[in-house]
Amino acid sequence: MNKTNIFINKIDELKENGLDISIRKLSFNNIEIYILYIQQLTDRDKLSTDIIKPILLNKDCNNISVDKLASSVVYIDNILIDDSENKIIEYILEGKSIIVLSNDNKYIVADTLKIEKRKTMPPQVESTLRGAKDSFNENLDNNLSLIRYRIKDPNLRIDKFIIGKRSKTNVAVVYIKDIVNPKIINDVKKRLSSIAIDGVFESGYIQKFILNNAFDLFPQCGIVERSDTACTNIIDGKICIMVEGISLVLTVPKTFIEFLDASDDHYDSIYISVFSKTLRILSILISITLSSLYVAVVAFHPDILPPKYILAMATGRATVPFNALLEALIMEFVAEVLREASIRLPQQIGPAISIVGAIVIGQAAAAAGLVSSLMVIIVSLSIMTSFAAGDYFMINPIRVLKYIMILLSGVFGILGFTIGFILITINLCSIESFGVSYVAPLSPFNFRDIINFFISDITLSKKRPKFLHTRDKTRQ
Repeated sequence: MNKTNIFINKIDELKENGLDISIRKLSFNNIEIYILYIQQLTDRDKLSTDIIKPILLNKDCNNISVDKLASSVVYIDNILIDDSENKIIEYILEGKSIIVLSNDNKYIVADTLKIEKRKTMPPQVESTLRGAKDSFNENLDNNLSLIRYRIKDPNLRIDKFIIGKRSKTNVAVVYIKDIVNPKIINDVKKRLSSIAIDGVFESGYIQKFILNNAFDLFPQCGIVERSDTACTNIIDGKICIMVEGISLVLTVPKTFIEFLDASDDHYDSIYISVFSKTLRILSILISITLSSLYVAVVAFHPDILPPKYILAMATGRATVPFNALLEALIMEFVAEVLREASIRLPQQIGPAISIVGAIVIGQAAAAAGLVSSLMVIIVSLSIMTSFAAGDYFMINPIRVLKYIMILLSGVFGILGFTIGFILITINLCSIESFGVSYVAPLSPFNFRDIINFFISDITLSKKRPKFLHTRDKTRQ
């Protein structure tokens, strides 16, 4: 049986299997042309004007072939010729249109894919005052165009992977060849190639698979929504991982101190940058330790405070029926419930619920004597400082660590507080992000990179971060 008959039989098989594949049949003398496509994935206007119309207008119907259609009839710019029977279904499911002739043993694969996409919108996760307002959307080609628009370097590389046994999701790895550390890019490609999963529908799936350890609390990948931020990371020698259908892009490697950086720091004066970063570092420390420190002092070590403060604290807690540990846990629990509710509710009413709920519940609890007024202030301050991190995705580890610190302080006092702080430090020092120390440039210590981090001035940061070990080490 020749391949032509095999292709015709394949078309009959597709009709019987109920794959929702549309088949358009054209006839010329004794030659039949079949066009196979899926309506929901196909640009039907493009199919009609660039494939069907030129074929019907073709005057030389007696000598028609696949090669002639591809070279001088079909208008589609992106086509290829194949003869593999097994790939027909795969091409169709990718949104391609297949053109089969009854007198030829090959077929044409035409790219007529159409994806419904939203326009480029202002960022929702990465807010900025002075940065670009265009953000990525769910269309991979659109996202790659934003990168190419800003980086016109011929060394820019885009390596594509297809991940997902059933979803067959396109994943693009973007980097600059003569800047990026070859060990890091090879490690990223190796981890992506080893992913075996039925479907990928969020960049978080990829993030989980490329982590060193699934039980690591701190994120080892950056999350980028804005194209200018992604380009900055690429220029620095990092790698962007873009997933088809997802508007958030992963950047690797990522260190802990970089989560405290904000894009506006690079546009303002060095004094504002130093002030802002110092404020964020103090805010993170306050958010993790304030509630636990309160528990340790009230439950175990009130004598470290001046007598006046001890008396005022005792007066405020006179009617509280709970010990300091339960008081802190209850208030932190209520605060986290309000935070979670504000996230899950519709955007128009979420912020109102969180603010009103916090005020009403806090005042009511203090007035009823269930918690002390000082505890309400501490919890409120702890929540506010947690939002000061430059990267929103650093908030979640802080939320978990806060409870661990409270429990240790409630059981062991200042000793537990110290143990908890040491354990957090040890955990941070033991993590690596694609071969890069998570606490770089603090360890290994590099004074130049630390200064560059705080001042965030491109005119003074003449070299790329040393911990990335880039090929091209100079920016200017």
